[in-house]
Amino acid sequence: KAKEAGLPVVFFNKEPSAEDMASYDQCWYVGTRSAESGEMQGQIIVDTWKANPAWDKNGDGVMQYVLLKGEPGHPDAEARTKYAVETVVNAGIQVEELELQTGMWDSVKGKELMDAWLAKHGDAIEYVIANNDAMALGAIASLQAEGYFADDKFMPVVGVDAIPDALVQIKAGTLVGSVLNDAANQGKATVDLALNVAMGKDPLDGTEWTLDEVKAVRVPYLGITLDNITVAEESYK
Repeated sequence: KAKEAGLPVVFFNKEPSAEDMASYDQCWYVGTRSAESGEMQGQIIVDTWKANPAWDKNGDGVMQYVLLKGEPGHPDAEARTKYAVETVVNAGIQVEELELQTGMWDSVKGKELMDAWLAKHGDAIEYVIANNDAMALGAIASLQAEGYFADDKFMPVVGVDAIPDALVQIKAGTLVGSVLNDAANQGKATVDLALNVAMGKDPLDGTEWTLDEVKAVRVPYLGITLDNITVAEESYK
C-alpha cells in the first residue's frame, strides 16, 4: 500500500526479508546484525567459563547448558541461538544441550521453563543461555527460589539487551553478562532517516549513518559485563 501511494517506509527492530526490501526503492531498515548479538553473548560465555573452572561441576570438561529461545522464526532468536553456541564451540569448549525451548521473550515463561528444567536436571545444569534479558530474569527468579546465589550455590546466566533490570542483576552477581541492544542510537537513526525521507531528502542527509547492501543502517551491539557496565548505564541517560 505504501508503494502504491508513493510513501517512504522506515522499518526498525524486526528486519524484513532481503526480497521485501528489494521490492521497493523507498524503504529502509534500522537495526542490528542479528548474528552479532549471538557472537558477543557466546564470547561472554567463553570468557566466563574459562575464568571459572569450578563451574564445570561434574568435572567432565563439557558445558552442560539449557537455552531459552525467543519467538521461533524471529531472525534475532534464530541467530542468537545459533551463533552463541557456535562461538562457544569454536573456542574449543565442548558442550551438551540439556534443554532448548521457546520462552517467547517472556520472563514468566522463562521462569516456568527454568522451574521444569531444575526439577528434571537439578544441579546438572552448568550454564543458562537466554536469547533476551526478560527470559534470563525469569530464570534467575526460578533459581533464587531454589536457593541459588546464596552462599556457594551458583548458576551462571547470560542474556541479551542489557535492559536496566538486567544491569541491576549484573551488579548483584546473579547475571554474568548481557549484550547491549543500543535502543538510543537505533531510535535516533530511525527518526533521522524518517525525517529525511519525509522531506524528500536523501535518507542519510546530515547524519553519520551508513547503509549496507540491503538498505539497512546497522547499529552495533556491545557485550556488557560488570567490567564495562557503566557504558550500558550511560546509554539510558
